[in-house]
Amino acid sequence: MSILGRYILRAVLGYTALALVVLLALGALFLFIAEQGDIGTGSYTASQAMMFVLLSLPTFAAQLLPVAALIGALLALGNLARGSELVVMRASGITTTRFCWWLALVGLILAVLMVSLSEFVAPPLEKYARQLKVFSKFNEFSFAGSRGTWVRDGDTIISVEQQS
Repeated sequence: MSILGRYILRAVLGYTALALVVLLALGALFLFIAEQGDIGTGSYTASQAMMFVLLSLPTFAAQLLPVAALIGALLALGNLARGSELVVMRASGITTTRFCWWLALVGLILAVLMVSLSEFVAPPLEKYARQLKVFSKFNEFSFAGSRGTWVRDGDTIISVEQQS
């Protein structure tokens, strides 16, 4: 890959990462605000709510990555166009097809990242976050073999099934 290809790749991935960080910060803030109603129930504290939010972030990242990629690509290409760098690249002989291949490579990298995040990283962390929250909120629980857990809080009984 040429220097210009790596430059465009780095610009789009950088702006995508920036957009993803901003979107994740907003998502974490809204999720933490939503958890405020559960704080104080049982032994569920604000630090456990923050841990729940942090463990839920990979799921949000997998869901928000396409939007962040779109915003990042628009910001990167807009920034390159504003500085007339795209015009100079075109004048030096780089074809539109070559630009499309470079951007397709960025899309492929982000697709692999999204699939690996949503298939291998997010599900176990999301499961652990739910278990942490349920076990902290409810005082009494008993295990129902290897298939799940029954949680009791006063007159409320909840079955937490094991997910595969």
